[in-house]
Formats: sequence, structure tokens, C-alpha cells
Amino acid sequence: MPLHLFLAHADTHEPVLADGLPKDAVHAPPRPATPPRKPTHLAERSGLPDALPAQRWGVVVPRGDAGKRLLDRIAPLMDKRREDQRAEVQIYEVDPGMDPEAANRWIGEEYRDQVGRQLADLPRYLLILGGPDLVSWDFQQMLGGEAFVGRLAFTDERGEIDEQGYEAYVDKLLRWEKRGEGDLVEGARAILYTARDGTGAIAEGHERLVTPLRSAAEALRRKGRFPAAELVEIGGGEGRFSDDDLLDHAHDLLARAERAEAGLLFSMSHGLGLPASGRWASPEEQRRMQGAMRISRSNDRIAAKDLRGRRFLPGGLWLFFACFGAGTPARSAYLPWLEQLAALGLHDSPAQSVLSALPRDGERPFVAALPQQALANPDGPLGVIGHVDLSWTWSFQDEVATMGGAAPRPRHERFQEALRSAVNGHRFGVAHHEIASFFGELNRNLTAMYEKDAASSSGGGGDGGGDGARRARRADLWMQRQDLAAYVLLGDPAARLPVARVPPGVAVRGAAREGVAPEVGAAQRDPREMEAAVLEYLRGGEAESVAARHGATREELEGWVETYQAWGRRGLATRG
Repeated sequence: MPLHLFLAHADTHEPVLADGLPKDAVHAPPRPATPPRKPTHLAERSGLPDALPAQRWGVVVPRGDAGKRLLDRIAPLMDKRREDQRAEVQIYEVDPGMDPEAANRWIGEEYRDQVGRQLADLPRYLLILGGPDLVSWDFQQMLGGEAFVGRLAFTDERGEIDEQGYEAYVDKLLRWEKRGEGDLVEGARAILYTARDGTGAIAEGHERLVTPLRSAAEALRRKGRFPAAELVEIGGGEGRFSDDDLLDHAHDLLARAERAEAGLLFSMSHGLGLPASGRWASPEEQRRMQGAMRISRSNDRIAAKDLRGRRFLPGGLWLFFACFGAGTPARSAYLPWLEQLAALGLHDSPAQSVLSALPRDGERPFVAALPQQALANPDGPLGVIGHVDLSWTWSFQDEVATMGGAAPRPRHERFQEALRSAVNGHRFGVAHHEIASFFGELNRNLTAMYEKDAASSSGGGGDGGGDGARRARRADLWMQRQDLAAYVLLGDPAARLPVARVPPGVAVRGAAREGVAPEVGAAQRDPREMEAAVLEYLRGGEAESVAARHGATREELEGWVETYQAWGRRGLATRG
């Protein structure tokens, strides 16, 4: 099955890579330039993940006057978080343009040094202020493997700071957070949307990602573990469709999102990119349109202007699956691979077509206009999870791992756990971490494989590439690594859906016990099952696998382990 790309030309709306690439195009991907940082668990993990007094909340700003201006714009939010965590808000200043290596150094040094290396004072929730030209995407992506990270970035078409956007978002977030227990929405409306454009990428995405997501959500809903008030799928299906049919589905999406208060939206579409003519009319046009949703083969799309002045997922969370849906980098992580294909003459024509659609030298990275408008909208969502690079069908092609000799794990589970975490009322940083946490593990595994192959080669064992299965596994890890690194959260990572499902550690006005409101439905959990999961993990089980087998998220499992150990120590203390 070909490797498809979720990117379309902004003028013709035709896919940039209509026929896809054969999977063997990833036969020998280039080695990542930056070695992974060893996992040090710098942030506080012994407390409840949603509890701000234990986890702390801080802000990252660009060094200089721009950072000071941005801090002024979110002052009411900082006051609220200071009250939530009963401690001062830690403020970090960073330099622009950090690459992965510089970001790794910062995480290992300044992140801890500023709080005197006191774990209890180290903020695990970090809100970045400013666009990626001020605080790099690389910084956000590397930090996301360690902490709960989100970004607020509002700019005009020239790329200048839009102070009103920050103020509008903060006002909206605080308005939702002021709701008391009796004003919370009973359950989120969950919407799964697939654009119906007749392309191979969308057909495969609907079959292999959206359909399994819906099936899993329905199964969990029957067990009370996906407490959505409504679960609706729009779009999808097979074959080609008339423009009237496509327009009806676009209207249906906007109409349902308008009514979905505290809603959850997963959308799959092509993102708009470079026009087929080969250039944007202006940098302003690129900022307006790049990453917008392609709905049909004609000029039917959802762009930033379409969300102005209308309700769209008020108080909700949007997981936006598309190329450049969250933003555009200064340099694509796939550039070395595509350049390698073109230089070798392998699949030269399709490789060149994708290369032409990537950011060019000297172009500034930016946050896409569509999620910016959604977040600045007073009646829009509180968070958006999206992609800041090319997005491929490799994200959900499970059989590739089988080719590499490893047992496949359905890749839709990464998105499934993020959705389940959000609909159960967890903070958006926790939900996004369900995706981001895979990156560090994949990065370490891939680096170890390259090092072993290099040692084999230097020892006279040939090219060190191994057999076909090993090469397939290495290619799989490389593509997964690039893909997962590019998912970012836009919005405050401490925000959550204003639903009645309140996890332990979240304070809600009017709750029986402020700050430790019990999770609705928690009594349905069998303590013996929870203990079995804890013991399996303590005996060396892999966290993700153990959690999945026992119907829990990784964060829930870690919470059970922490509680089990804490009460065990207390019991031992009484016998001393």
C-alpha cells in the first residue's frame, strides 16, 4: 500500500502527492542528527498528574521586551494559576532558535537550576508564549517528552504579536474555569470528522484510523470509560462524491461544532500548502492559508476567516490531523530523507514535488492561522492538538512493525488514549502527553539500533544495515519518530474540558472536597484489578502495555503505583 501525504495545493486543492510513495522509499532513512537525552524524570511524578500544587505551572517566554509584553497580556491567568497551586509562578526566559541539542541542554540544566534543583518546585506544566520564531518548535517538542507543554501564539498576517488574541484566550479560559460544580457540562459531545474528498490518503485514514477510533470509543463508552454525552461520526465512506455532498458535510461539521459545548473534535483532512503555481502571492497569504482544512477538490475549505464571529467547539478540545495543521517549521524533519531520495534518483519526481512544498530557506516558522482563530474566538475551543510538519499515512499503518519482526500495536491507540483522557476531564497537557510520551522511547530505540549497526559495520560485518526485517523495523522507527515529534498542543496545558467528570487533583468550585474531587465512576474500578496492574508493572512490565491490558491510561497506572507505594510505606511505618 502506498505511503500517502495529507497535503494539498492551496489553489487547485489537488493532493501534492496524489499517487503516494512506495513504502520501500523509507528503506534507508538518514540518522537523526541529535542524540537523545537519557530519561531523567526531572519533573514531579510522585503526585497526581492533574494536581497543580504537586506538579506546578510555569511560563516560558522569549528573552527581552517581547517576553515582558506577553507576560503582561496573560497576567490574570498567572494570578489564577498562582492561586491554584498555592505557590508563585516560575518564569523562564529562553533564546530564540534553539535546536534539539540546545533544547536538551536547557532541559538538563536551566530547567532545574532556576528552582535550585528542588523537585518539588519544578513546574511540570509549562505554557510557552510567542510564536516559533521566538521560542522554537524544537524546544517545545523536546520539552514535551518531559513535561506537559502548551503554547499560546497570536500574530497578525505580518507575523507581529497580536496582543488582543492573548487577552481574548485568557478571558475565555478563566470564564470557563469560574464555572462551579453545578454548571459543568454533564458529558462532552465527541465528534469524529473525515473530509470526503475521494483521495487515497483520506480513504485509508478513515478505514485505518477513524473507524478504529470510533469502535474503541463505543466499546469504552459501554463500559463507562468514555463518558461522552454523544458520539457522532461525520464524513468518511468510500468512492467519489459530488461537490454538493461535500459541501453538506462541511456545513454539518460547522453546525455540530457550534452546538458542541465542552466538545471533543477529531478531524482528518488534507492541510493546504504551497499552490501548484509554485509560490504564494505573498507571505501574508501563506500565513492566512497554510494548514487550513481541505474539504473538497474544488475551492471548498475551512480557513481562519470561516471561524470568525461564530461558535465553534466552545470550551472544547480539537485534535486536528493534517499537514501543517498546527503550524509550519523553518525546516521540515523530512527534508534530509526527501533530498536523499531525489539525489539518488529514487522516486525522484514525487520526492521533488514534496520538496517544493516545504518551507524554503529564510522563511520564518509560524503557528497556523486556523487554530489561532479558533483559540482567540470567545466561543471557540480551549485547546488544539495538531501537526507542525508533514503528516503521512505511516501514522496508522500497523503492519509495518510486523514487517520489522515486532508484534504490532494498533497505532490508533495513541490518539484513542488522548481522546479518552480529555473526555474524562484530565488536563490537556495530560491528554497530549499520551501522544508525546512515545517520542522519547522511539528516539532511544532508534539511536540504539543505529549504534549497533554502526558497530557491526566497523567490525567488518558489512554495511551494518542488517537483513530486510531489520531495515524495515529501522525505517518504521524513523518515520514514527519524525511523526510523533511534530504533534504539539496549542493552548494552556492546564486547561481541561469543563465536564462533570473531575479527576483527582482538579479543584472545582462547590465540590465536596476542594482539589481532590473524586473521579465520577471511580467506584466501578475493581481494586483487585488495579492491584494486579500495579504488581505487573512493578515486576518489570512496560507501562503502556500494562495500562492498555487493564483498560487504563499510562497516567492512571502511574497514579495507582504511586498510591500503592505511598500507603505501603505508611503501613510499614506503623510497624516500626
